[in-house]
Amino acid sequence: MTDVDSLLEQVRERLRTPASCGVDAVDRLVADALRPGKLLRPELVLRSAEATRGDLDPDRSVAHRAVEGALAVELLHVATLVHDDIIDAADLRRGRPSVVAAAGPATAIVVGDLLLARGAAAAARSSTAASAAWARTLGCMASGQLREAGLVASPSLEGHAEYASLKTAELFRASAEIGALAAGSVSDVVEAHGAFGLHVGRAYQHLDDLLDVVGDPRRMGKPVGADASNGIPTAVSLRSDHDWLEDVVGLVVVELGKARAALPPGPASTLLGAWATSALCRAALAAVDVGDRRLAHRLTAAFSRLEPVSEPRPQELQPWRTTPSA
Repeated sequence: MTDVDSLLEQVRERLRTPASCGVDAVDRLVADALRPGKLLRPELVLRSAEATRGDLDPDRSVAHRAVEGALAVELLHVATLVHDDIIDAADLRRGRPSVVAAAGPATAIVVGDLLLARGAAAAARSSTAASAAWARTLGCMASGQLREAGLVASPSLEGHAEYASLKTAELFRASAEIGALAAGSVSDVVEAHGAFGLHVGRAYQHLDDLLDVVGDPRRMGKPVGADASNGIPTAVSLRSDHDWLEDVVGLVVVELGKARAALPPGPASTLLGAWATSALCRAALAAVDVGDRRLAHRLTAAFSRLEPVSEPRPQELQPWRTTPSA
């Protein structure tokens, strides 16, 4: 097990055993909402910290700050999903009843708020700078959501790009920044990792738009076509007069290429870029029907346009010193 694997398992364990708010029924809702999913954003925090920690004093608590930052971004992510499900009247989330379906909108609003409060606290435990990045991102995500009505009324590629960047990609940006901050990186490196995360987030949103059309609802744990049924323009619907699958997959590849280019040169950056490509490819293949070999082949071929990079050997990585969770 690599250092990142063990730290990600710490994040999973924290999510599996959330603190009590004193109301048993709400505790059950929170625990259900926090059942770990893909954990792409928390893993990005850890991978970003790993990529920038080489020159650090080994006595510094990098791993502790990174785990708290990873927890903070996942709590923010889940909180916004709870609130999104209220807005969209969504019945399912990760294959189970959504919080709003299980308890109604009033309770769901408070559950989302509770998760936001815990996320803010985790960000503060990571660092003051991480807390500022977390708060900025919550504002961006709210601003993106507020743009949705305008995008529905007047669909455009430019409007969708801005909406997707604010609502989705900014959280990936913060994840990469918080990881670099946990490692004590200088501002230029933090900014470069933020740009990397922003492009990865845009690629993820394009992929999510695609999977909302071609994904298998049984494997995704939610119905497909939700955006179309709610009248929300996506990277697919805005390209319906083209070979939209090829177009959208092409956008994913372009954004991943930009993400790699944003990082400072070096082996650690190369491996971070390779991880992002591999993670999104795995997410795509995990969401489509295993029997649809043609679709799986097209997705795999698209991701292979980016030059593959071998994974690092565990012995090449310096061990992290962990501290007990707060």
